[in-house]
Amino acid sequence: MIQQSIACDDPVIFFEPKRRYWDKAEVDTSAGLDSALSLTSARIVTEGSDATVIAYGPMLRTCVEAAVAAQEDGRALEVIDLRSLSPLDIGTVTASVRKTGRCIVVHEAPVTAGLGAEIAARVTQECFYHLEAPVLRVGGFSTPYPPSRLEEHFLPDLDRVLDAVDRAFAF
Repeated sequence: MIQQSIACDDPVIFFEPKRRYWDKAEVDTSAGLDSALSLTSARIVTEGSDATVIAYGPMLRTCVEAAVAAQEDGRALEVIDLRSLSPLDIGTVTASVRKTGRCIVVHEAPVTAGLGAEIAARVTQECFYHLEAPVLRVGGFSTPYPPSRLEEHFLPDLDRVLDAVDRAFAF
């Protein structure tokens, strides 16, 4: 995405989460500008049929971990990486929610007035008759962002995501 951002003629703001600076993983150097996905397309990270989990940035890894943990309970979560927040690839999201019937939006911002509220509203508007449960949001608490030493208590973790998945299945 960074290569696509640099090559894009439009203004692009690229956020890099500092918490991920020390992560190590294989890098696919062949993708780059030739990537099949455009800069504004969401990506389905894990296929699933029971619930859709939508995330972006550092919360993506937490949601993939939740999908692995849910698999042990016999639940197949479809995890979507939004990749771009504006424009929002709502088509990929709604297609997944129509398939699964459940939607959980995960982000680091406070739940109140966060991007998750917009995504939840759009999903509800587009997929109302396909939903088996309300769209649930998992995010930071509705308080000012804490100092760095308390950050881990503020940000969503695996347990909070799995709790939302359990609540979605309780309907």
